[in-house]
Amino acid sequence: MLPTQLTARAADLDRGELRCCHRLTAPVEIVSQHTLQSALGAEVNATEAAQGHGHARRAEVAEPSLEERIAAARASLSPAEDRVATFFAQHREEVMFLSAVEIAARLDMSDATVIRAAQSLGYTGLPALKAELREALRTRATPTLRLGRSLEDLGDDPAAVLEHVLATELQLLHDARETLRATDFARALELMAGAQRVVVQGLGPNAPLAEYFAARLRRMRRSALSVGARGQALADVLIDMRRGDVVVVLAYDRSSPEAELTLERARELALPSLLITDTLGLALAGQFTVALSARRAGGGMFHLSAITVVVLDALLFGLARRDRAGALAAAEELQELRARIDERTKGEVA
Repeated sequence: MLPTQLTARAADLDRGELRCCHRLTAPVEIVSQHTLQSALGAEVNATEAAQGHGHARRAEVAEPSLEERIAAARASLSPAEDRVATFFAQHREEVMFLSAVEIAARLDMSDATVIRAAQSLGYTGLPALKAELREALRTRATPTLRLGRSLEDLGDDPAAVLEHVLATELQLLHDARETLRATDFARALELMAGAQRVVVQGLGPNAPLAEYFAARLRRMRRSALSVGARGQALADVLIDMRRGDVVVVLAYDRSSPEAELTLERARELALPSLLITDTLGLALAGQFTVALSARRAGGGMFHLSAITVVVLDALLFGLARRDRAGALAAAEELQELRARIDERTKGEVA
């Protein structure tokens, strides 16, 4: 079935449901919509204040995605609502064709809980959530692509694994054209270009990405430090933050106390901060100077990280372009130093 047929059929199924859920809409919607809109406004206003763009800037802001809404609302969801939200995220295509009653039967709960969960995410009801999913399906380059496929779904064919990963990364790059705003990218470059030092935080699997970014910055003769400390060890990092720093935080899926404390410390010291994320821009609204949001795929141990590297490389390329002579001189000096090292260590056993 074609994407247009899928979305049309899902819309037909919604019409009856819209009437039945309307009675539950108003009381919950007022609170949840206000909360999410306030958070989104805080993110926009923080960037506007830094850039001085006002109303023209606000017009660029798209509605938050389902994933962003879930990340922002998760702490306030009841356990039952959290289960429903997880179902929404993991079964996007199915949700378009299921009624609240059918979803409730799958999860062994009431249909009222399903509708309240949608409203707690800032939607007027389940039909509004499904309408957003249909629009996402319609505008997606490869509508049948399922980013959450498990390893079992791929079978034993290596070619299928390769094709799946390549197709997924291509889809993510396509989506990034919509979520990465040029004005935010320009602002991030401006902040980093003026930094005396860049402090890059990446925890767990993001730690090597943070070190990669910091190392590439150092090769451009820009002072940079990668940090991945957790718990009490984070205090040593926080106390070392100083005037002239720009803080870059790599945070995905769910926020962490370390990421929030690092952004909090940056605000205390009036340091600019850049959040590189997938869905946390809304959840952490007001806690950073600018965010670059591009979703990535996978879960658990198997996150795909190419989109993060693309964002980091774009920043590096942008910085090099701002100071082309300096970047070329640094690259030449690096090659000279490598040649000297090779000459001195020639014949030695590694």
